[in-house]
Amino acid sequence: MVDQYSLSEREAEGQMLMNRRSFLAGAGGLTVTALLAGCQRGAAPSLRLAMLANSVPAQLLNAFQQLPQGSNVAVTPEDSLVKLYGLLQQWHRQTESEEAVPTTEADWVSLADYWLAPAIRQELVQPLEVSALTHWNDLATVWPELVRRTAAVLPSPDGSIWAVPYRWSHLVLLYDRDRLPRNSAPLTTWADLLRPELRRRVALPNHPRLVLGLAQKSLGSSANAEDPAATEGLEPFLADLHDQVRVYDSDRYLEMLLIGDATAVVAWSDDALPLLKRYRQLAVAVPPEGTLLSAQLWVRPQAIAAASEQAASTARRWLDFCLDADFATQLAIFGQGTSTRLWGVERSQLPEPLQTPPTIALPPPVAKQSEFLLPLSAAAEDRYSQIWQRLRS
Repeated sequence: MVDQYSLSEREAEGQMLMNRRSFLAGAGGLTVTALLAGCQRGAAPSLRLAMLANSVPAQLLNAFQQLPQGSNVAVTPEDSLVKLYGLLQQWHRQTESEEAVPTTEADWVSLADYWLAPAIRQELVQPLEVSALTHWNDLATVWPELVRRTAAVLPSPDGSIWAVPYRWSHLVLLYDRDRLPRNSAPLTTWADLLRPELRRRVALPNHPRLVLGLAQKSLGSSANAEDPAATEGLEPFLADLHDQVRVYDSDRYLEMLLIGDATAVVAWSDDALPLLKRYRQLAVAVPPEGTLLSAQLWVRPQAIAAASEQAASTARRWLDFCLDADFATQLAIFGQGTSTRLWGVERSQLPEPLQTPPTIALPPPVAKQSEFLLPLSAAAEDRYSQIWQRLRS
């Protein structure tokens, strides 16, 4: 996966920033580029997708094309959510221009849940009708709750469905055991980042909601609190944590860990998993007090014209395909990713690639303590920004 969060929700409505590298790779030598080339030699596509490269492995795209209905898929792969959000903005501007000719290149776009609110507010996406999806009701309630929003972009049971979530990840502690003092206890909680041996050896995300959020979770508070200062001990905790930080970075933090410039980093689980399988000195923990979550969603651009019945049928098959149990297994095998079908599942019931190392899985009790970052009021955003500015000054 790549960038999940912008510097603030309001900045997301302008130019999106912060790229995270993707460490997902398809197995067997089949790539999205190869699939794209195959599509271009064939018939006109019946489904056009714009997505992060390999967020759906090429093997799964190929499997969908080989279904009896024979859908032909065209993929616009991008290396960042910044570029995908930019496409939504570009297509929307074209619809507002009398001179521009609309050139929407995708029927469905992959977006991170944190950016759903600004996308709705900017009228970049349209609400969805999901009643015809066979597997929608198979999802845990956390997923419709996440994407059901009011016109004010707040989660609400009375809102419309704006997206279909298909994969998710969680923040973990990733660290190099060989760079800790001999006989050191494993890192297990967010507070372990305050250990003396980690002074100036920690890399944290360059994002206020993520850093404040993990501090709030450590102190038993919600990462979506309207007034973060109401969390007892938050600013002293953040000050102590700041003393441990070598860098706030959302681009090169994994590289810094591997070359020894950092001993511990806060990483997304789907970025960490491939590295844990490759580098034996690395270890991982999901703090039991809860963590922060992010989901990848399928959204439909507002700029796209109403679909024909055939196109709508193809879209339903694609969305159901992404919510199917077989998709969940294959996503784990070929992309080391976690499907929305696997929320709240015990580690022993996960596909084998997601079971090891055991400490990377999100246990159901910890999942209940974990949170997606939800939209805040403007006043609350200012409170978080002020604390962040004081921390970094």
